[in-house]
Order: sequence, then structure tokens, then C-alpha cells
Amino acid sequence: MWLELAAKTFNFAVLVTILYVFVKKPLGAFLKRRQESIKEAIEEAERAKKEGEQKYQEYKEKVQRLDQEIEQIRQTLIGEGEREKERIIKEAQQMAEKIKGQAQLTAQQELKMAQLRVKETMAAMTVQLAEELLKKHLKPRDHERLVDEYIERMRKLQ
Repeated sequence: MWLELAAKTFNFAVLVTILYVFVKKPLGAFLKRRQESIKEAIEEAERAKKEGEQKYQEYKEKVQRLDQEIEQIRQTLIGEGEREKERIIKEAQQMAEKIKGQAQLTAQQELKMAQLRVKETMAAMTVQLAEELLKKHLKPRDHERLVDEYIERMRKLQ
């Protein structure tokens, strides 16, 4: 019984020794390569993260500048609209002084219509200038990047 146990123990020790001798180097090399590939993947991910953060900041700044430009255009259009409005009001007042009765009612209606047209024109010009500004500054590749970044963020959230 003891002899059988000793023989099995000896066979097991020989097997472990053979496995250790033949498997140590390939397994060690494999693990080292795996460690290096994981390290490279982590470094690449960190580089990609930094690049992504830089792109995010760039786009954030572009959007802020775009908002500022839109606000400037809006203020300019409002000023022009106000001047146009004042001009129309002055003309309407002069007409009202010259014409009595029915002509006065017509002048007031024309004034209201002119103000409405100015507002509509101002709104249309604001939209048109905003569209042109967006088309000018937002290139197709920028649009694709924004979409890709949005999709990537959605994937990370899931």
C-alpha cells in the first residue's frame, strides 16, 4: 500500500517536472506577449480618449463661437428692423397728417402690414443667415464626426 502510494507520488512529481520544463518557456512567453498587447491596448485607448477630449473641446469652442456669431447677426437684424420700423412709422405719420377720415384708417392698416412684413422678413433673414452660417462652418466630415461621437457616447451609456 505504501509502496503504491510512493510510486504514484513519484510519477506525479515526474509529470509535474516534465510539464514545468516544457511548458514554462512557451507559457511565460505567451503571458508576456499578452501583457504587452494589453498594455499597448490601454495606451492606445488613453491616446484615443485624449484625442476625443481634444475634439470635444474644439467642437465645444466652435459651437460657442457659432452661438456668438448668430447672436451678433440677430442683434444686427434687430437694429436694421428697428430702423426700418421707425422709417415706416414716420412715413405713416406724415401720410396720416395729410389724409383725413378713410385715408387715416388705410394708413394705419398699411403700417400694421408693413410691420408684419418687416418682422417676417427679419425672421426669414435670421433663419437664412443662420443656415448659411451653419452650412459654412459645419462641413460634412464635421457632421459625420458629431454623429459618430454621439453614437459612440450612446454605446458607452448602454
